[in-house]
Amino acid sequence: MSYTIVGEQIQKYRKDKGLTQRELGEAIGVSSSAVSQWERGGTPDISLLPALSDTLGVTVDALFGRTEARREDMEETVAKYIASLPENKRLGQFAKLMRHTALYGCSHRVPEALDFNAGDSEITSLEKDGFVTAIVSGGQLFTCTACVQDGVFADLLKPSERTAQIFELLAAPNALTMLSKLYAERPRYRTAGVLAKLTGVPQSEAEAILGQFAELHLIDELELETESGSAKAYTIHLNGTLIPLLVSAQILASMQTEIRIGLDNRYGDKEEL
Repeated sequence: MSYTIVGEQIQKYRKDKGLTQRELGEAIGVSSSAVSQWERGGTPDISLLPALSDTLGVTVDALFGRTEARREDMEETVAKYIASLPENKRLGQFAKLMRHTALYGCSHRVPEALDFNAGDSEITSLEKDGFVTAIVSGGQLFTCTACVQDGVFADLLKPSERTAQIFELLAAPNALTMLSKLYAERPRYRTAGVLAKLTGVPQSEAEAILGQFAELHLIDELELETESGSAKAYTIHLNGTLIPLLVSAQILASMQTEIRIGLDNRYGDKEEL
């Protein structure tokens, strides 16, 4: 039978402590079957690792088979943990890890009695060289982080002419509707006429909007030769910043967080947000 290293370590330290699977489960708030599943090759939720390490009396590193904790190996440890998960759970666990990172940066401001996992919440930690933010809203978990190599936070916010053009275009009537339609569906090339019908936008207006999107490299444009002449078709451009922008804007417009907490440490004096 194949065991993950985490499952092996949980079983080893549980037995060392003289605990049954039921007793360990009760101590951390899960069922004995969950513990059994971990020890047979499953992997616990990342949020349970601190409770597991405390209950078993070992470090989180020890749960990964490391007897000596070394900071320079943390990237490898996290990468191995994510890789050990089923593919359909990796993204969710990675997002949770980022959320815990943001929460840890603000931990001195979180009252012990506050259940930060209940209801919608927003956590933001600003640092001199970047930021991390995590938002739970309407059952969705949104996380975002940015770090400036050899720079300062202000470098992330430098305005440019192209930035202004993007926001101006997205503010135009029907522009956001068309862009969201393109990114929400399976990637495929469509003509302006097809997209106009799908979105209810007049074709002439759709052609103008799509042309501007292509000029700003927000979508890809392909020129086709057809029986009736040349025609342009459009599809999404897998832009790593555009999708977070659209999602964060949607969350910003609808978010009514019950808990909002943050830390501004850009200037070294830990101002509260």
